[in-house]
Amino acid sequence: RTLKKEQKDLEQSKAICEQLCRDQAAYESFDAEHYFNLLEKAPSEIPAELEADSLPKVRAPWKRYFARLIDETIYLIFWNLILALGFHMNIRQTGLAFVVIGTIMQSVLLLLVEPVMLSRFGTTPGKFLFGFRVSAESGARLTWREAYDRTGIVLKRGVGFYIPVYGFIREYSSYRDCKKGEILEWEEDNILTLDERHMRWKVIAAVLVLSVLDVLNYFVWQAGALPQNRGNITAAQYAENFNHLQEFYQIDHQMNHPEFLPPYNDSMKRLNQYGDWEKMDGKWYVVDTGVDYPDLPRIQFTEKDGVLTEISLSSEYKDEKMEIPVYGDLMALASLSYICAQDDYHLLLSPPSRLYNRVKEYGDQCSDFMINEAGVKVQASFDYSGYEIRQAQYGSSDVLVPVYGEDVYFHVDFRIWQE
Repeated sequence: RTLKKEQKDLEQSKAICEQLCRDQAAYESFDAEHYFNLLEKAPSEIPAELEADSLPKVRAPWKRYFARLIDETIYLIFWNLILALGFHMNIRQTGLAFVVIGTIMQSVLLLLVEPVMLSRFGTTPGKFLFGFRVSAESGARLTWREAYDRTGIVLKRGVGFYIPVYGFIREYSSYRDCKKGEILEWEEDNILTLDERHMRWKVIAAVLVLSVLDVLNYFVWQAGALPQNRGNITAAQYAENFNHLQEFYQIDHQMNHPEFLPPYNDSMKRLNQYGDWEKMDGKWYVVDTGVDYPDLPRIQFTEKDGVLTEISLSSEYKDEKMEIPVYGDLMALASLSYICAQDDYHLLLSPPSRLYNRVKEYGDQCSDFMINEAGVKVQASFDYSGYEIRQAQYGSSDVLVPVYGEDVYFHVDFRIWQE
């Protein structure tokens, strides 16, 4: 309360000094009593011309929120680009370590980028769209140090370092104070102004920009799935692509097993350059569940002059009482590892996840299909009887289960080759 009173007194004194300047008061004609009387008046008694001269407090909490949201989305996309293109990571991972690192980097990027923009341009992309500008009390642009200090307080008191729950509490508290018209902590030594002309068009532009940024972030995510080895690849490079995509799409179980529910712990097997499947050291693998499952089919590679030209697999089971996991993930990973490596492949025309889901849907339904993408053909044919597709007894994915009393037969041929 005391601080607020002092603040009002200072604002009153400032307004009177500005009035002195406007009156061009000279020593010979200076009317000291008039200005002393103004000082003694309560703020509500100050003449209207003095009150009108001071800049009104910018409230507009929702406009300010969406302006910052646009800026934060741009920072996030920049970080995602580094992860996706530099490290080929899946930016939609939800692991705790990934979330913590992402939160830290979001704070770091805010501190690195925003002070530069405020000191150079007096605004940021989000603020610019809505018509916000930040300046020093003199009207000049903030220095880098002033902008950095402002951003640091925003990070701490405004968004709570983006820490879940705490960050939401800080944002709500800032929203409440802003709506009341109170001066926020990071605006005590600077001025925020808002040009409200053409606000309807500014809001429409902001919505469009957020939509475009959302689409851009989607394609950044898709770019992370692009294989590291591209062009004329060898069988060994194909295997590297396949194993990368297993990790990207988080296929963390043996694909000749359904995706088991806890307490079963299973791990993926890695494909080697000979088409065989290898267990990884230090990983848990399910050995026996009381249900028989076939081994993963061996992948056949065809190379010409050291360049991989064809990938294929084939499996057949007769009169065997075993459950057969569906082939959707295996076929999708095998297809993307080759198609997305081609020079003619275009990310925008056929994003990896869309292609993945397309192949997986056929494979999971054990349906024949042929697709043609980037000069590569993918074909699968299924022939089976005495089986029905249903959810695995101990898993969350589907399997082919023998029908009691019927003779069973299963055969699949799968082939990928260049036209």
